[in-house]
Amino acid sequence: MTAPSTLGSTGASARWLRRPRPRQDPSARLVCLPHAGGTASVYSPWTDRLPTGIELIGVQYPGRQDRLAEPLMSSVPQIADAVASALAPYTDRPLFLFGHSMGSLVAYEVAIRMEAGPGPDPAGLFVSGQLAPQRSAPPKGALDDATVEAEARESGWTDPVVFDHPELRELVLPALLADVRASLTYHREEPVRLRSPIAAYGGLGDGGDVPGELAAWGEVTSGSAVWRAFDGDHFYLRPQEADLVADIVTRMSDWGEPPVGHN
Repeated sequence: MTAPSTLGSTGASARWLRRPRPRQDPSARLVCLPHAGGTASVYSPWTDRLPTGIELIGVQYPGRQDRLAEPLMSSVPQIADAVASALAPYTDRPLFLFGHSMGSLVAYEVAIRMEAGPGPDPAGLFVSGQLAPQRSAPPKGALDDATVEAEARESGWTDPVVFDHPELRELVLPALLADVRASLTYHREEPVRLRSPIAAYGGLGDGGDVPGELAAWGEVTSGSAVWRAFDGDHFYLRPQEADLVADIVTRMSDWGEPPVGHN
């Protein structure tokens, strides 16, 4: 069986998903969800580090690059609904989810939807640079643009030049603020416990008790859970790309087929 083509898939898939190096008959797919303000293209270099049998799919949120004219989304569940729907044609192979920062929350919510739906469970969930859902609390007070921008500056979620360069600011800031608002307002009173295995990654210089925060992701799965901390800050994955991708590939091989969750 060959992989579905972008042209032959649904309109939603074509809008949301980018396949920088399509594989005709992949053994598995790795779906990568970007951080706040990020784009699918940030993961394109990973294709050079993945085995030929693994197809990378980058998720492109609206309101940026080739989707600049589309309305922004400022809710993690809303984004996850759309991504889960767009991925439906690609579940004919084991599907692994990776998210960094806000992308981790979206990936977790996509995993929930996949496990609750009629199709196969995700074969595994990789999260990076993000507190586990049970560790996040709803924000207090109004979240106007000034408050959200201050949080984005303080957190180090994006390059500071975005805020100070007039042309970049006009182009990038609306999407960044929508994404940060989605992260800040995300909360589940009772996080859903997944069946899929989870691997959590982070940078040791990202602040707080990084090992403890990564280990907490194990509380939201009945499957296996591992974590690994790398040298670096919130964007450790840039200088540590080779080691991170190698670890992901090893986990994908170890986890193999997704757990059986449906009759």
